[in-house]
Amino acid sequence: MIQSIPDPAAVQPSASAVSGVAVRVARTFAEIEAIREIWSGWKSHRDSNVDFCLQFVWSGEEFIRPHVIAIYRDGQPEAMLVGRLERVRITSKIGYLRLPGIPSHALLFSYGGLLGNASDENSSEIVKSIMASLREGEADVAVLDHPRVGSALYEGALRAPGFATRDRLQKPAVHYMMRLPADMKDVYPALSANHRSDLKRKAKKLAADHQGRVKVCCYREPGELDDVIPQVEEIAKKTYQRGLGVGFQDNEGMRRRLRLCAEKGWLRIYVLHLSDTPCAFWIGTLYQGSFCSDYLAFDPRFSAYSPGTFLLMQVVEEFCRAGVKEIDFGPGEGRYKEQFGNSPSMEASVWIYSPTLKGLLVNTVRTTAGLIDDTMRKILERTNVLPKVKKLWRERLAGRSSEQ
Repeated sequence: MIQSIPDPAAVQPSASAVSGVAVRVARTFAEIEAIREIWSGWKSHRDSNVDFCLQFVWSGEEFIRPHVIAIYRDGQPEAMLVGRLERVRITSKIGYLRLPGIPSHALLFSYGGLLGNASDENSSEIVKSIMASLREGEADVAVLDHPRVGSALYEGALRAPGFATRDRLQKPAVHYMMRLPADMKDVYPALSANHRSDLKRKAKKLAADHQGRVKVCCYREPGELDDVIPQVEEIAKKTYQRGLGVGFQDNEGMRRRLRLCAEKGWLRIYVLHLSDTPCAFWIGTLYQGSFCSDYLAFDPRFSAYSPGTFLLMQVVEEFCRAGVKEIDFGPGEGRYKEQFGNSPSMEASVWIYSPTLKGLLVNTVRTTAGLIDDTMRKILERTNVLPKVKKLWRERLAGRSSEQ
């Protein structure tokens, strides 16, 4: 049974309330508005910003309702975990092979969604609330989007569930950040000698081959979107990411997201033009002094110049002048992230399954596919075949995308 947040004065004592701690879950938009001021008052990541959630994340066809867990101590708000309930199709992959999905209901908790005091006790209460919602049949699975490995929330979500409902498929990955100095000249010493040499050589070649015809444009206003989106789409459709079904795609959801970020003053779309031809783009949001990188890609025809890296360096220089503190490259691998990221951390999504037949099925399928995928990767890595397989597959996907 789904219950709403009670009025704070009407909360009945419970095991936690007796010790001064109360846990409440906002499941309606009216209840979200009641805690908006608290939510907005805490430092958040862009993805867990209240307006970003209300106007974009919580607006898709799959969305069912909010699910925001709030922790109160002695009647005062201490922490919250931002999430939602959605209809999803849970798919598993073996390499680039995607298996048939399982239709499910999922509690999805936003990246950077733990706000306020992330203490051990508050994190424990949040995990208990998630497990209670799964036991009561509100969802088949709960997913915490890449909490930091070793954090109280991560450890609690990993260890508190029982044998049948625990996540056994942990895949910690490096999340790269780039702390920015005040002066661009201080960026280069942090790079390897070979990397610095390669950057200078390719930048010199790019300038020589396109004399006077190298231009970087920044788009940030709502009225500029109709002009820049076709430019970006023309590049994106030629990339291997498009062959994988990821990366930038010109659709209604993307346009709604970009428009929201532009209206908030967060949006930054950088496009590199060579001889009046758009050849690389970088899309992200400047939020609370941090540039959250969303999409970076280039036209494969210009790969000899490394146009994506050239564009990145031009933007980094602008950020240093403007006093931007850091670049968040986001989750996922990428050579440029390794090269420029100077403040890495380990993160991993954590799944908690409901104690039902559906939850057991999802856990079994996902875990089995994941173990097979891990085994194949280790074999390929030991034989040094994996990098070649990835390269060939990406070239094949890029070629297929450019033909469409």
